[in-house]
Amino acid sequence: MGLPLAEIKTKGWEVLVKELGYAGATKFILLYEPGEGDYTKNRKKLFEDLTIEKILKELKGTKE
Repeated sequence: MGLPLAEIKTKGWEVLVKELGYAGATKFILLYEPGEGDYTKNRKKLFEDLTIEKILKELKGTKE
């Protein structure tokens, strides 16, 4: 198959989406794509100031 890598990637994604849907295709890709950094540290830093109260206020559409 003499297709360029970009075209193979595009066609492959289209087939995955057709067969698995967007969520399933994304899950499949994530099985093989290596992540970067330290996920746990990044998540802790991202949400370090988040509290249940802040989440509830945001869900209700109110501000602090």
